[in-house]
Amino acid sequence: MSNERPLISNGQWVLIACLIVAATLGVATSAFLPLGVVRIPEVLPTACLGVIGVIAESNLGRLRSSLTLSLTTIVVVTAMPLTGLFGSVIIGVLSTAFLLTDDPLISRAFNTATIVLCVLAAGLTYDLVGGLTPLNGQSGPGTLIARCLVPLIVATAMLLVVNVGCFSAMVALATGQSLWVTAREAVINAWPLYPIYPVIAFVFAVLWASADLGAISILPIVAPLLIAQWSVALQAEEGDAHLRTVETLVAAAQASQPILHGRSAWVDVVSREIGLELRLSASLMHSLQYAALLHDIGLVAPAAHTPGERLTGKELRWIKAHPQQGVRMLQGIDFLSDAVVAVGHHHERWDGNGYPSGLEGEQIPLLARILAIADAYCALLAADPDVSAEQLTSVAERSLDALRPLAGLQFDAVGLEALAHAQPRIVEALSVLIARQPPRPITGVDPHLPWVSAMFASARADI
Repeated sequence: MSNERPLISNGQWVLIACLIVAATLGVATSAFLPLGVVRIPEVLPTACLGVIGVIAESNLGRLRSSLTLSLTTIVVVTAMPLTGLFGSVIIGVLSTAFLLTDDPLISRAFNTATIVLCVLAAGLTYDLVGGLTPLNGQSGPGTLIARCLVPLIVATAMLLVVNVGCFSAMVALATGQSLWVTAREAVINAWPLYPIYPVIAFVFAVLWASADLGAISILPIVAPLLIAQWSVALQAEEGDAHLRTVETLVAAAQASQPILHGRSAWVDVVSREIGLELRLSASLMHSLQYAALLHDIGLVAPAAHTPGERLTGKELRWIKAHPQQGVRMLQGIDFLSDAVVAVGHHHERWDGNGYPSGLEGEQIPLLARILAIADAYCALLAADPDVSAEQLTSVAERSLDALRPLAGLQFDAVGLEALAHAQPRIVEALSVLIARQPPRPITGVDPHLPWVSAMFASARADI
């Protein structure tokens, strides 16, 4: 008998089974809604949109879990005014059940059940708010907007809610995080694209039905979207390659310096939550993640070692040099250009007494200011003898209390306030990491602790 851990937990199996049962009942019921009689959708739009859905979902492939650009969503939303609820459900089933990929059967079952439930909820919403079905060429612009575009917007919002709910429940069961945290992450990833889906679907449906173009409308609408989706896929693959490169460098740093073992993941969590509180752009959030994971890469430089109880002059010089050493190691990697700036300045102080450049206030790059807070906060957490998943809330409060007096001296006060607001989410996320991998005991002086920075600020080299 194999001792390998199953890829899917018992809770996930139960969730998938419940979704399949609910979706099956929904498919059987949708044929009789909303009038209690069987409603057979038109063959041509159902067939055409079904084929497009299969191609789109196959093209999406591995990106499905990231809730990124989804032509499948546009297709099923377009189907609501063209084929009605039952037709939309059929198209949703075709799109996920007959993928041109080698996805595992259980993955197909989950995705098919999820999209069926999404379409059912969205389709019923479209009908309830007075959406036109089937759309025809006799409706004027005002009617089309009031009874097609507006209902499609409302229906797409419902689709997002159900999609995020199913996806987040699966992720929460897999990671141990709360449903609220995973749902929040999913919405952050998904919402920028969702507003455009009903608009594109509306144009598609109007061209098909009201402009009487029929299947010809596929060319001006779907072809560019398939190209865009393919472009997104390439960008995501490039992003994955970047992250793998970063993770390799992090592993090297942790192997060289045991004090860093697992710490970069903590700093990544804290930095991300601070960045979200500060409403950073998506590109800055990516750079912040890379910087958080790599901020102490300079500690793998030759002659680097964990400091002892008292820091010698040589050890102080090594600590002070590691930000710029990290910059030298990462220079020339194009996708890390913004992250490198943060790496080089994450030990600057708000009062100008930090290193390596003595920058002060807003002269310090924003990402570096965030990293400085996250780095010190995580160092305080790790140094607390009570740190554990069970005691993390109280440990986190003590750590935050230790940082508050340093607002406007060592740290950006706005960043510290963002940390305070984000602390409940940080505690929840870090509890999962700590439960999986408890922090290693720290021997000697942790160079990331706030008072080590104070030693440099007061020019004390005889520690």
